[in-house]
Amino acid sequence: MIDLSIAFNKPPTDAVAYFKSKGYAISDEWHDVLTTAHAKAFTVARVQSMEVLEAIRKKVDSAIAEGLTAKQFREQLTPELQRLGWWGKTKNEQGDEIQLGSPYRLNNIYRTNLQTAYMSGRYRRMLARSKTHPYWQYVAIDDAQTRPEHRLLHGKVFRFDDPIWQTIFPPNGWGCRCRVRALTAEQVKARGLTVEDGSGYVQQFDAEIVSRESGEVKTTEHARIKLPSGDVMTPDVGWAYSPGQSAFGTDVAVAQKLGKVENVQLRAETIQALNNSDERAKAFELWTRKSIERIEQYQAAKLAGDTAGLRAFGPRPQHKTVVSFLGDDINQKLKDKGIDAARTLILSERALAHAHSEKHQKSGKTLTLSEYTALSSWINGGKANVYWDTMKGNMLLVILRGDEATKVVVEFNYRGEVLEQMINVFKVSKNDITAAVTSGQYEVW
Repeated sequence: MIDLSIAFNKPPTDAVAYFKSKGYAISDEWHDVLTTAHAKAFTVARVQSMEVLEAIRKKVDSAIAEGLTAKQFREQLTPELQRLGWWGKTKNEQGDEIQLGSPYRLNNIYRTNLQTAYMSGRYRRMLARSKTHPYWQYVAIDDAQTRPEHRLLHGKVFRFDDPIWQTIFPPNGWGCRCRVRALTAEQVKARGLTVEDGSGYVQQFDAEIVSRESGEVKTTEHARIKLPSGDVMTPDVGWAYSPGQSAFGTDVAVAQKLGKVENVQLRAETIQALNNSDERAKAFELWTRKSIERIEQYQAAKLAGDTAGLRAFGPRPQHKTVVSFLGDDINQKLKDKGIDAARTLILSERALAHAHSEKHQKSGKTLTLSEYTALSSWINGGKANVYWDTMKGNMLLVILRGDEATKVVVEFNYRGEVLEQMINVFKVSKNDITAAVTSGQYEVW
């Protein structure tokens, strides 16, 4: 499986940010890239050419960013696919006839990717409002096209952190138009709704898939929902997952679960294991390296007056990564300050672009690439001293190295959203830190 990350040149709305965060994946059939992989990799069945895959992805990206209709999408993409030879019917190596590009397939690609992208963006926004709107209600479009199984969930209410959403957050299949609405406790009461516990409704099982090309029988992990009434709702194979949670919210979901672990020692050991994971450190290094590369391309385009480059490489506000999970000691100190924070420390590409700005470079405040990529290891390895800035109301993580210090500023309740902790990173002198502590501006944690 080949995975690539390609930058695109459209405004970073929630849906665009979700789609652009995907890599590429080449597969012979759609089920070769299933469930959570689809949240991070863009794939089109039977596309083996990167040129074809890039053409399709760019046009889907345009459709999301510019609001193209399905008709406009087809009319603009069809000539390009015909030019690249990905159109009509052909034969595979076994001599079997297979369908490449067609109006039907383009309609399917259009609907599937737009619905998945929009629902991912909606998941993020709903998650950010979960403190005031903690109850989520499944809404099926009640018309002749609605699948009976999807209608079974219509109107049902579960808490936002109920495990059932990992399986049923829409879309739940090809062409699914279902959605989710967020409700307050007052709305639930006023509408006479019942909040159910869906944790016992989910049943895991292995589903069989028969390849149209080879006849090979494959198995994949799948899930269905068995309701107390005895009715069963089963998402299409490959759709029993939440696109938003897979793409962004996995770490957030883990953090929510950590807060519910009653055993203090177990919770501490879990947080330590997560923070010290080699795989997480490598993922952070890769994310940071690619983001810095993009930021520097943007700065070069700005210097050259390259308008196309500015559009292509502008920082993506929704492109972010989790740097660290907060331990109980820090979490409690934040609560003492009246901050009910998520247990995650998040770095966004926008914050990184600010830290690596031309202004900071000229003043010598920016970090080197190796220093940026080491941030996660430094913070999770216990090398950061923790302070509270009493003047600005920020938490500070300071890594001392000789006479120099790297200061990480963590802002809570950014624009009213606790989930949007923004991190600014820059160099200061060790004397600056010492002076701030002596004056009482920095409270030692």
